[in-house]
Amino acid sequence: MSEHEATPAQAPGAETASAPEAAEAAAPEVRRQRQWVTLRGGSMDVRGGLGISSSIAHDLRSVVGKPHSCALVSEPGVPEALLEGLHRDLSDEGFSVRRLEMPGGACDLARVQALDGLLAEERITSDDLVVAVGGYETLSVASFACSSWCGGTSLAEVPLDAASAIVAGATPRALDLPGLPRMVTQDGSARFSIVDIGLFDLDPAGEPARLSFALMAQTATCDSNKAFERLWDATDDLVAGDVAATLTQLLDTVKSRGRVVSSTAVSTRQSIAYAMDLARPLRALLGPEVPDSTLIADGMRFAARLSAAQDQLSIDDMFTQDELLERLGLGTVEAPVDPDALLAAMREERYRRTNRFMLALPRSLGRVRLSMVPDDLLAEHVAAWCDSRPV
Repeated sequence: MSEHEATPAQAPGAETASAPEAAEAAAPEVRRQRQWVTLRGGSMDVRGGLGISSSIAHDLRSVVGKPHSCALVSEPGVPEALLEGLHRDLSDEGFSVRRLEMPGGACDLARVQALDGLLAEERITSDDLVVAVGGYETLSVASFACSSWCGGTSLAEVPLDAASAIVAGATPRALDLPGLPRMVTQDGSARFSIVDIGLFDLDPAGEPARLSFALMAQTATCDSNKAFERLWDATDDLVAGDVAATLTQLLDTVKSRGRVVSSTAVSTRQSIAYAMDLARPLRALLGPEVPDSTLIADGMRFAARLSAAQDQLSIDDMFTQDELLERLGLGTVEAPVDPDALLAAMREERYRRTNRFMLALPRSLGRVRLSMVPDDLLAEHVAAWCDSRPV
């Protein structure tokens, strides 16, 4: 889930989605929270809580003022009870709601164009509202479309998993071109994000939760030492499945991510690529079997060791990051990897977007910068990493 290479979100269970009020009543200690997140083009109002998707329509009305039309866009598999509830509540607030299913296809310009066509058919304008319900790719396509439709149309996102809640608003997934993944980048454009934690799979042993943990660690390491410390202090509660602590950390991570990508310093904005220099080439080589959380965690470990070898990162900080990842239950790649193939894939990944081969390496916990790495040192570390995999 910058962005992790996410598959479409799994639909939450019907019991959770169909009875958010019951979930909220079962855990009254989870209080609603609000967070303003800075983006490059403005700000995003993030509301978090348990079961809040059933009562958020009044807040959404404030996004556009006088309600007009609302396009309720969802991906296949979203529980009908959730969509019916949103439709009913938005209608009660005065919106004329149009239910739309996100066009099928990849996360690319063709899919954006197809969504534009649906918005045109329903006569959605810049004075209207789009509410997008789904995973990372669905929300990213909606973000790209709404940022340019009629000069900009208000978008409210309803993510269906914790990882999408972290990345979709501040760092929408870049769009693919034929044979060229993630080439057309975009800034976050959502005005509203509804983080209903009752819709998420929060099992700490499951990949959806572990992917969110990996993104929390990656983001905190890019943002600041204080952000890293807050995550460190929250780890016990996170892995214990504490819902209130998870919600607080999710919103804190979204704010951190927005702070990094909206920085006036290019070097800070570029740091959001941390861990992806290894994670994306590994994904291309290993296919979908290895979890995204594992790839991101190994990307962080690899980058920290490269930085320590260049005397940019202290050994203590390197081991502290290792311990954080271990406490969060984030494993390592167990599949064999050919070092020559991995090195070539890393170079291809970087040279596809820039003429300079620089990797995002941590200088300290909370400070990541692009750095030059000597060819022999990089080859040595790639070989060592591959040699440590099982045969």
